[in-house]
Amino acid sequence: MVGLLGAQAGRTLVTQGEVRIAQTRSACFSAILGPCIATLIWDPVAQIGGINHLLTPNSAPREPAGLGHDVNLMELLINGVLAAGGDRRRLEAKMFGGARMIDGLGSTGATNTTFVETFLSDESIPCTARSTGGTYARRIRAWPAKGRVQQLRVRDGDNNGGLGSRGDLRDRALRLSGVELL
Repeated sequence: MVGLLGAQAGRTLVTQGEVRIAQTRSACFSAILGPCIATLIWDPVAQIGGINHLLTPNSAPREPAGLGHDVNLMELLINGVLAAGGDRRRLEAKMFGGARMIDGLGSTGATNTTFVETFLSDESIPCTARSTGGTYARRIRAWPAKGRVQQLRVRDGDNNGGLGSRGDLRDRALRLSGVELL
């Protein structure tokens, strides 16, 4: 489903192919990500933001990514934030996902990550925090108007709820880069 959806208070799940724009400063969105990417874009001054959830349809390395659906989701996100009162000159982004979940599925996660990185660069939108790649799924909660994101790495068969090791260097680097770990 490609569409621009708003959300009020509470937590709203953002599924693949959706774009959501926060209608209130307290709106919270969640997503479960494997090779997919969730991109949060917000204006920190106006405190307006939104999130999308995309998986590029062109995952083969020889095929150009970003020829339609994924570009549309990024454009809907940016235009939704601008329509709600954001200023393009102040937009910032955070990105999550892009994992390599199953060996046989190729580099879909890396393709998605590269697409979003390139898109943000082409649009001159700085990415201020990210958690991409690896082999773990992620659950995120995001408050787009505040640019705040919490992340939980989920491991298949993990006996501690997917919390993993909070003491590893990657987790420490994420905390320092503006990603809160659950």
